[in-house]
Amino acid sequence: MMSRAGLLTEPQLADVEALTRAQGRPFVEAVLELGLIDEHRLAEFLQNKLMIPWATAEVLDRLDRSIVERIPGQLARQRCVLPVSLDDNGNLTVAMADPTDVRAADEVTAHTGTYLVRAVACISQLRSAIVRYYDQGSESRPVTMHDTSAAAEWEPELAPLSAEAFERVLPRLVATTNRDEITQVLLDFLGAGFARVILFSHANGELRGHDARGSDLLVTAVKQVRIPAGGASVFSEVIARRTPHFGPLRTDTPINHTFAQALGGVVGNVLVLPVMLRDKTPLLVFASGTTHPVDPRSIKELAVGVSAALERHIVGQKLRAVRP
Repeated sequence: MMSRAGLLTEPQLADVEALTRAQGRPFVEAVLELGLIDEHRLAEFLQNKLMIPWATAEVLDRLDRSIVERIPGQLARQRCVLPVSLDDNGNLTVAMADPTDVRAADEVTAHTGTYLVRAVACISQLRSAIVRYYDQGSESRPVTMHDTSAAAEWEPELAPLSAEAFERVLPRLVATTNRDEITQVLLDFLGAGFARVILFSHANGELRGHDARGSDLLVTAVKQVRIPAGGASVFSEVIARRTPHFGPLRTDTPINHTFAQALGGVVGNVLVLPVMLRDKTPLLVFASGTTHPVDPRSIKELAVGVSAALERHIVGQKLRAVRP
C-alpha cells in the first residue's frame, strides 16, 4: 500500500523488508526505524487506508486501568499494543503501532478471548503510554490477583520451530474448540519461524487461498489465489502422498513456476503441509523463508496433531447435532 501510494520507493521497500527479515520487526516499526516516514503521517495513512480508529495522545492519556489490565505488560511492551476500550458487545479496541501486524493481533485475541477492533496510534505516544500504565503505574498501586494471573499466562517466546516450540504447540491444538482456532494456532506457530505462510482450502480440484502470515502478504490478496490441485506441482504431490514436503521448490512445472513468480521468487527450502481428514486433504499449508532448522519428525507430528484436532472438532459437532 505504501509503495503504491508513493510513500516508499522500491529501494526503500527493499531496505524495510531486509530489516524485518533480519530482526523480525513488524513492517511499520521497520519503516519508522529507518526514518523513511514521519510517524504522524504514517498513522494518518494507516487510519485512512484501513478505515480504523486513531488512538490519539488525548485518548491514551485517559484510559481505564481495568481495561488496560486485560493484557499483561509484557505482551503490551513486546507487541507495542494497548487496550483502549470495551464496548457493550464485548469487543475490545486495542491501539497498535502496526495494525497490520497479524501476529500481534492474534496474540491479543488469544489472551483476552474477545473480538479485536484495531486502532492505530503513533508509536512514540503508544510506548510512553505503555510505560505510564504498566511500569510507573505498578509502583503506585498494589499488584492484584488479576495482574498475577495475567503474568503467569503469558509465556516467554521459544526459539521458532525448535523441539520445545513443537512440544508447546501440540497441547494448544488439543485445547482448541473450533476450526478457526485450529488454523490460527497452526499459522501462528509456522509464522514465527517462516517469513511467509499461506493456508489453502482444498475442494473441487482446486486450492484456494484462505489465510496467511507474513509482513508482505495481504490476506485479501491471498484469498484471490487459485491453484489447480490436479496438475503437476509440489501441491498435488503432497496431496497424493499425504505427507509433508520440506525442501527446495522445483520450478520445472508450470504451476510451481507461476506460483514462485507470484511470490516474487522463492529462496531456500519450503514447507508444504497437508492437513488430513480421513482420506481427504481439506487444508494445505505453504511456508517459505526460514533460517531455523526444521525437524522432519516434528513436522509430521504437527500434521498429525492438526488433523486430529480437526477430526475431534467435526465429531463433536455431529454429537451435538444429534443430542435431544
